[in-house]
Amino acid sequence: MKTQAIKNRNSEQNMTQTPSLPALYFANNDSNSPPTQTAIEEEFPSLQTLPCELLHACFAKYADWGDLAKLACVQSKWKNIVEDAAEFGGRDAVWELSMCLLHGDDEHDGSEKEKKEDADEQDSNAKNNRGLQKNEALAIKYLTRVSGVEIDETLLASSDGSSDGREVKSALPSSWTCPESDTDADEAALLQLATCHLSGVGLPTPNPQLALHLLQSAYHLTNSVESAHKLALLYEYPTQSNNLVSIDVVAAFEWFKAAAENGHIPSMAELALCYELGCGVAQSDEEALDWYTKAANAGHSASHYSVGEHFEEARGVRMDHEEACLWYYRAARLGEEDGVGGLRRLEDVARRVVPEAEADAVFNA
Repeated sequence: MKTQAIKNRNSEQNMTQTPSLPALYFANNDSNSPPTQTAIEEEFPSLQTLPCELLHACFAKYADWGDLAKLACVQSKWKNIVEDAAEFGGRDAVWELSMCLLHGDDEHDGSEKEKKEDADEQDSNAKNNRGLQKNEALAIKYLTRVSGVEIDETLLASSDGSSDGREVKSALPSSWTCPESDTDADEAALLQLATCHLSGVGLPTPNPQLALHLLQSAYHLTNSVESAHKLALLYEYPTQSNNLVSIDVVAAFEWFKAAAENGHIPSMAELALCYELGCGVAQSDEEALDWYTKAANAGHSASHYSVGEHFEEARGVRMDHEEACLWYYRAARLGEEDGVGGLRRLEDVARRVVPEAEADAVFNA
């Protein structure tokens, strides 16, 4: 349920959402106002005379986070308006504000955007629909707050300030003790925080150990299969962490398995590959075929070819070239070039089992 709620919230990020404030937020409160006025207050005294209901109606309907940031400079008693709006709006408001601060605009989905190589500063400002300046360090503070997880202070600093990752300890799905105080954890915030700590965005230096801790928290506290898959990739492929996390094929296998058993399709294919190669687990053609089949049936296009290969080469199953061609045909229909190659390799059989028109397209190309 938590994971679905997070996905729903992330899917709404492409839509402009207006920050909210209490209905009487703009009510005059002279007793709390400072004795001196700012230069802007003196220049625009009408702001102090507008009915608070009218101010609230206007800002509630049209203002975004950038507008509130500018408004904080208009009257001294509104200097905390951005923070107040985040507090009043609850977790979703804090999440949205943190994303605006992290990315500098509202064209995001909770993950790192692809950088555009030839965008100049003027174009960047034009696309800043929120009008809120990027502040990655402040975004980290808000993300930490909304994550709902108490971070171990010993993990806040990198182990030795180096970037070789050798002192980063591996963790398995079974080696976790769930803190009772962290039952309100937020999947999306934990995943984003982990990404920031891996890359060092908004931080003095990357902290891979803390990134792994955050991903484990997301998995155990929110049932996040995405975090399990991410952990497996970090242990399997050094480039995923800029070589900050050492290769651990056993840990990678365990995390792929944890994600695959909970329905994560790419992890099913990766788990099958682990069994096929004996990477982190005893080699087993039967297990590999089983997981490739599950991944293919769940929509993983490349796994169709892998299933066909097993039938063609009698790996974990009796040799059956007709069955292999059927799987190659499905792979080809899904755009897999290897599927076309498999059909050409078994052309005589393929011409019998593949529809004639499509067979001609493959073999006459």
